[in-house]
Amino acid sequence: MGKPSETSWGHRLRGTLVALLMIGLTLAVITLLTSQHSSAQQVRQQEAGKALLQVATQPLAEAEQLKRDVRLTGRVVAHQSVALAFEPAGRVQSVLADRGDTVEKGDVLAILDTRRLESRLAEVAARSEEARASLGLAQRQEEREAQLNQSNFASRTSLDQARTDRLTLQARLAALSAERDSLTADLNDSTLTAPFNGQVVERHISVGSLVSGGTAAFDLIDVEQLEAHIGLPARLAATFVPGEPVTLSVNGQPLRGEVRARLPQVNNDSRTQTLVVSLEPTFGAVPGDVAELRYTITEPSSGYWVPLDALLAADRGVWNVLVAEPLENGHYRVARASVELLHTLGDQAFVRGTLEPGGRLITSGTHRITPGQQVTVSEEVAHAAH
Repeated sequence: MGKPSETSWGHRLRGTLVALLMIGLTLAVITLLTSQHSSAQQVRQQEAGKALLQVATQPLAEAEQLKRDVRLTGRVVAHQSVALAFEPAGRVQSVLADRGDTVEKGDVLAILDTRRLESRLAEVAARSEEARASLGLAQRQEEREAQLNQSNFASRTSLDQARTDRLTLQARLAALSAERDSLTADLNDSTLTAPFNGQVVERHISVGSLVSGGTAAFDLIDVEQLEAHIGLPARLAATFVPGEPVTLSVNGQPLRGEVRARLPQVNNDSRTQTLVVSLEPTFGAVPGDVAELRYTITEPSSGYWVPLDALLAADRGVWNVLVAEPLENGHYRVARASVELLHTLGDQAFVRGTLEPGGRLITSGTHRITPGQQVTVSEEVAHAAH
């Protein structure tokens, strides 16, 4: 009777052991599969992280002032320039200077034929002698008439006539004297001389040509006293004072000068004020050369210096830049920020806009990414971007 019970209990024990064994095996399989899935997910996450694009960035540092290199251009001009002309009309007898000649003050440049002037001057001299002789006779006649009038041997009318003749001859003699002075001046002006040391830049006459009074004969400039006329905004012109030394660049060579004056009006076309700079004597500049004035101005202005390559064109003169916004998983999200371009210097631009100090500006590869895209920042790339 006892053996069947023992046999039944043994079967139940073996069944329990088998069930426990199956449960253990199932748990082991589940644990293994879970571990493999976690490893695979981690691998996928690592591979996804490796697949994110690396971008170069630089930290944004806000500047409180803007230093700008101002470049202003103007022209080198002669301090003195004149169009020389004969005042009297006449025929050119000789030309003693030509284009490009250097002359000194008082040098004779050209001479007119003065034979007609000399003839007229001789005629005036003869008429003057005649008038003086007639005047002497009239004076003596007036004296006689005055004596006869006092003795009642001559009428008052005769005395008045004698006085009128004398006054008429005096007036005629004065007119002849003025004519003689005018002819003498024309005779002197028939010889054209240089009014200052300079250089002839143009000759308009030739030997034998007939010129009228005031016709230009030579263009003469003073090449020893040069100055530069530079146009600049009135607010900048006010920063220069007469006597201030400045350095200009002419033909790539530095040239020292001194501010002589600021012209007291603004040019209607360029809306600039002219700064006149007297230049030191030099052989490196000639009238007509371009003169360049460079200097640095500092203005209060809040903004950021960014690479020009980081700017993206937008609408209505506005520019965009891309920034990297940090995420919790160590990645970054690309975002767009609008900026206003204030100044450029070399490959850098000074901008202001919706930027925050300490943010990270994406400096290169902006054409390969879009706002909202996740990226990573390579420390080596970011460092190289500085």
